[in-house]
Amino acid sequence: MTTSIILSIAVIIIIMLAMAGLSELTYQFFGKGKKLKLGIRSDGNFEKSLTIEGGDKLLNTLQNKGYHIPSGCGGNATCGQCKIKLYTNMGPYSPTETPLFDRKSRADASKFLEEGIGNGYTRLSCQVRVDKNIDIFLPKSTLQVKKYSARLIKKTQLTSDKSEISLKPLKKFNFKPGQYIQIGLPDDYVEQHYKKYGEQISCFCKERGKDYIPFTPGIDLYRAYSIATIRRDVIKLITRVAPINPRVQIENGGVPCLGPNCTQEYLQEKSIWNLWAGEKVKFTGPYGNFCLKEEKHKAVFVAGGAGLAPILALLDQWFAEGRKEKVYFFLGERRFQDIPMLYISKWLHWQKIHHNFKFIPVMSGAFRGDNPSQLDDIDKECFLDLSEEHQKDIIKCGLIDKSGEKWLGHVGFIGPLLTNYLKHDDPKTTFYLCGPAPMTVTVIDSAANTIGLKKENVLFDDFTGTLTPSLDLIYQKLMMTKMFKQLGLHHADKDIEKITKILVIKLILRDKIDESYIFLDKIKEILAQQSDKEDLLNKLFKEYE
Repeated sequence: MTTSIILSIAVIIIIMLAMAGLSELTYQFFGKGKKLKLGIRSDGNFEKSLTIEGGDKLLNTLQNKGYHIPSGCGGNATCGQCKIKLYTNMGPYSPTETPLFDRKSRADASKFLEEGIGNGYTRLSCQVRVDKNIDIFLPKSTLQVKKYSARLIKKTQLTSDKSEISLKPLKKFNFKPGQYIQIGLPDDYVEQHYKKYGEQISCFCKERGKDYIPFTPGIDLYRAYSIATIRRDVIKLITRVAPINPRVQIENGGVPCLGPNCTQEYLQEKSIWNLWAGEKVKFTGPYGNFCLKEEKHKAVFVAGGAGLAPILALLDQWFAEGRKEKVYFFLGERRFQDIPMLYISKWLHWQKIHHNFKFIPVMSGAFRGDNPSQLDDIDKECFLDLSEEHQKDIIKCGLIDKSGEKWLGHVGFIGPLLTNYLKHDDPKTTFYLCGPAPMTVTVIDSAANTIGLKKENVLFDDFTGTLTPSLDLIYQKLMMTKMFKQLGLHHADKDIEKITKILVIKLILRDKIDESYIFLDKIKEILAQQSDKEDLLNKLFKEYE
């Protein structure tokens, strides 16, 4: 009996050794498993050398070594958060990477790769296969990111689709207002989600002209949530339920968002947060540099949807530090019912006691043709649920009429309203933006054109990966508008209007970044012509009709 057991163990050991040997041979032949060096540099002359196994993606290699690189899409190159500076030539961008980099980054990469000019270049770490020794740069903030656990202590319903989540970290967690954390999603839940909705998600991707990226078992998925408080003892987050197809709401059978997905949303399905008080969640952080500037400046905060979270923290910090400069807070929502009633009383109170603060809510309507000025039953219910004192404050501020039937505040979009409050008079005016891409992009475009907002004074967290190149495109367009006026073209204003519509609405907001750059290049070529500029422009515009 003992002999047979020993023989069985011996056979198992021999098989394991054989498999290990075969595995090693496979690695050696195919470049995988080879011992390589990973050099990490950081701020303050920090340097570290690690021995790694080659063959894996750089993102996975770093995470396995305890470096928590942000990645909300599971390494599918859709979120653009895992950008890392490389000092080693690891090849050009993959086709999926290119749209997530602006033209300057692309030019710097070309110079470094083709001519050896420059101090490295940036790529998505999820797209870099480590097949040789590599040197990289990680900022100090990334080195400080750690894994944490927290317990859910409170969940408060803010609106029909937004909730405030309060988490109690199990150990000390330091962060700066405006930063975010990444919460890990349960594998089994994500897999079930894709089994249930995969076909519908695929159809919507096809409709939008985007690649469908299915869930891959074994890949860790995280969702990014901005911290909505300046308190250190409790982490407050704002979650929002949203469908992948905005035209089909969840209550009407729409599919809730969950990454990775083609719409690049960072929103969560409601049942993820159906937790009992005291349950544990795991997260990494803090991430991001979406923080208040230290220097004195006029500030404009723009928020919409779940993008309200970091703006709440930054506003709290602004007043906690006693800053006296002028500050405007534009809140873009669909209807009155979408404004968190828990917060509106605080904002109106700030407006009373801080003469430098102006709260400007703007209602766009829930769908085309919807009139948010006329309160519906849910709007009225939200208003009547407020205390009598808060109702009076809202009426006194001119947001709702005395009968409680009509919204008297702004209706439409934030961009066209900027000149009602801001002038082209302060080069230090800084915009802090977080919210849906259509709102963010159009506000930046309007501010750049009407009040002279400088590119370096536009601050945001790029959770989709396309906002950074979009910013570059907007300011390239701004330079072209100046060229139009210098050339004295007869229909300059109309041409500029058409260019804006094509670039922003038809290209940028559809994530067609490469096509956007090509479009602007064609405009430049036409403006360089000696004659027939107007005819050539009209022909180009017709191509995009």
